Amino acid sequence: MTTVIDCVAIGEDLMKELVKETEELKAKGITPGIATLLVGDDFGSKMYRGQVEKFCLEAGFNYFNENPPADATEDDVVEIVKKLNANPEVSGILPLRPFPEQISDTVVINSIDVNKDIDCFHPFNMGKLAMNEVTFPPATPAAVYEILERYARDVEKLDPKDFFEGAEIVVVGHSNIVGKPVAFLALNRNANTTVSHVFTSMKGNLEKHTTGADILIVAAGKADLIGPDQVKEGAIVIDVGINRVKVVDENGQPVLNDKGKQKTKTVGDVSFDAVKDKTKAITPVPGGVGSVTNRMLMKNALKACKMANGLL
Repeated sequence: MTTVIDCVAIGEDLMKELVKETEELKAKGITPGIATLLVGDDFGSKMYRGQVEKFCLEAGFNYFNENPPADATEDDVVEIVKKLNANPEVSGILPLRPFPEQISDTVVINSIDVNKDIDCFHPFNMGKLAMNEVTFPPATPAAVYEILERYARDVEKLDPKDFFEGAEIVVVGHSNIVGKPVAFLALNRNANTTVSHVFTSMKGNLEKHTTGADILIVAAGKADLIGPDQVKEGAIVIDVGINRVKVVDENGQPVLNDKGKQKTKTVGDVSFDAVKDKTKAITPVPGGVGSVTNRMLMKNALKACKMANGLL
């Protein structure tokens, strides 16, 4: 029988753990803090910023909002980063992209103190991740493994070490933000790791790799990319994709809302209903990996706070 992994419950458990750790730090006179840096008013970035602020409030973190105007210069933004680097109340800095065209992502990210780089954007920290050295793993890839580790312990009753070692893990997607770090984290757990991507698919070779996966992690950003023919019987499937698609009826006709506009819905990269019964375990979308991601960002900020105060 398929286990639909309850990622919302995992996220809630994580938040309780974060609150407990934060209260223990506060008893020592220490409060973690996260600063977001949004240049301008990009809608998606503003939504994400709101989520970070909400979770900081819930966990008892300090929250700092830096929001220079869209016409700010690169030097202006770097000066803001330097100010945050020097502020002992800021444990972690989260740059929210995209930046306006006059501002280089690389310049801003490289100006962040590596010990406050809580989403592993800095190449120094990404290099440490690749070399299996202690660092801040990116929040979304870290969420994937938090989910898998808790599944291993709670459902399969296995030590995560035994669960991962030698397992065939196939990653679909090779972005710098998700695909590559997901693969690094798999290798660091001694899994046999394969990375496939759009060019694999273009050569007609995607199915050859995905059907060999004990654990299939899909982060390609393409709705319904993975169907039942691409999944091995009894595989564990982690769907990282978040896509907005138009809703149609059984005849392929648009389904309209009260205002006469076509409805949309959020789906993953995996055709959940078609794939579910073929798997041992699967994450849904929505209510999947994203439910854990922001908590992992906060977990990194807690770690940074402890490091800054000599507690690690």
